[in-house]
Amino acid sequence: MHLRGVAFVGYLLGGCAGPTHPTAPPASNSNPVTISIVATNDVHGQIERLEYFSGFLNNVERARGGDVLLVDAGDAIQGTIESNMNEGKAVFSAYDAMRYAALAIGNHEFDFGPVGLDSVPRTPEDDPQGALRARIAEAHFPVLSANLARDDGRPLNWSNLAASTLTEVHGVKIGIVGLLTVDAPDVIKQSVFAGLHVTPLVDAAIREARLLRERAADVVVVVAHAGGECTKFDDPNDLSSCDPNSEIFRFARALPRGLVDVIVGGHRNAGVAHVVAGIPIVHAPSNLLAFSRVDLTFDPATRKVTGRKVQPPHAICTQPDVAKCEPGDYEGAKVVPDPKVTAVLSPALATASGLRARPIGVTVEAPFPIERHGETAIGNLFADILHEAEPGSDFAFSNAGSIRDTLPAGALTFGELHHVMPFDNQLARLRLTGTEVKAILTRNLADGEHGLLAVSGITVSTKCVGPALQVVVRRKNGAVVRDDDRLVAVTNDFMALGGDGLVDSAHVPKTSVEIDLEKKELDALIGGLARRKSIRPDDPALKDPSHPRLAPPEPCR
Repeated sequence: MHLRGVAFVGYLLGGCAGPTHPTAPPASNSNPVTISIVATNDVHGQIERLEYFSGFLNNVERARGGDVLLVDAGDAIQGTIESNMNEGKAVFSAYDAMRYAALAIGNHEFDFGPVGLDSVPRTPEDDPQGALRARIAEAHFPVLSANLARDDGRPLNWSNLAASTLTEVHGVKIGIVGLLTVDAPDVIKQSVFAGLHVTPLVDAAIREARLLRERAADVVVVVAHAGGECTKFDDPNDLSSCDPNSEIFRFARALPRGLVDVIVGGHRNAGVAHVVAGIPIVHAPSNLLAFSRVDLTFDPATRKVTGRKVQPPHAICTQPDVAKCEPGDYEGAKVVPDPKVTAVLSPALATASGLRARPIGVTVEAPFPIERHGETAIGNLFADILHEAEPGSDFAFSNAGSIRDTLPAGALTFGELHHVMPFDNQLARLRLTGTEVKAILTRNLADGEHGLLAVSGITVSTKCVGPALQVVVRRKNGAVVRDDDRLVAVTNDFMALGGDGLVDSAHVPKTSVEIDLEKKELDALIGGLARRKSIRPDDPALKDPSHPRLAPPEPCR
């Protein structure tokens, strides 16, 4: 038997623990060995593409004689009906069938909260991480996180969760370290992340990598749910198109030379296939649009890596926007969907098909695009619906990151809406002072990382007072919101409980936050869209460029 270990569409189309896996026959003492490290990241429950991806792996294994290490860098299970309805079980079952060597926990692995229908704990007996812990315990591959820890300093002690693992491919000992982004506490619901914290990536990686080397690891691979962003992939040594200050680039530069051989990343929903500080870093865009690959050449005589070939992200489907995936050829052969993966996933796909096709009752006259750093019609539409869902509220706001894709034209189905807004959030009410409202908005306008809030019921303007940014908030009737005014805001529980750090930055008392456990954000959107019958993105009531609800400010000097 052999291990598996596992690319950018725009580019292509224009203490150690864990089980030891079966290995291929040992390498000879003289011939170099090529090991393909193949990786996925941010799959987000896109299980319909896994049978094709497994077909790519079959071709690699045939070409390489089975010398493949397959890994995943997190955010694997949340995002589609097919995966969400079973809390990620379908994805983990497929990963078992595909023989993943390891998966690193991502922030969205926490989204399901306790086991069952509730995404947040209702009683003290509810395990905030129950659904994730159930998936980890069931997995037949190691799930890794070296920098996830308990607040009280005690060991985490989750069944089948390890900091790192050691395995072999063709006689080469490979250590794998898992890491979680330091952003995790800001992007996971506080009630679900209760009792946990994240330690620095570099410290955890150095500790585990050294332990792995002491156990005679020939190669060390870090699989981190942290990433960067590049736009050109023709030369892995050319970093001119990359964000030089991204989390994963800073991480690579801080590592001791020679300690880590490859870094597999994720989280940023962008592509990287580059060499930073002598270390290949790879990750692909989200939703399994592509996969990543690094080929290592290993000399058995010296027990050293003598070559690294970084490949650009490789698209799963040659035309990703068409209904049926056409994977094309790879490694000199046609890619054929893997029947064993198809068989594992068929029940989940069949169960979800009826729900996916259910009509919402609204016609989308033209696609609603998304834009992370500016006002959008779709963001304003969703904020308007949240505002309507809570009669008596003064305004509503929602986060840009909750909208994951373009709202397509046509008669909208539940499956299409769920693809755009896949989160199981509750509605929340906040009682805020005018000072707190302005603090939340000021923090958002100064934060270039999480995108611009969408608002309803208010308009927001800015001006510079010397070097400082001053925010002016007006109600719908034009009245300026004073510092001592009292307002009721509606949002989702992710934002209300500290997501993106905005409400926390305003020091809003916990007594001012009320989560409505009987009202789901997605249900509110379905009802609000159905009442509208027809929507279009150029409706000036949703977005009027001459009168923005909230516009990015000019820099103050």
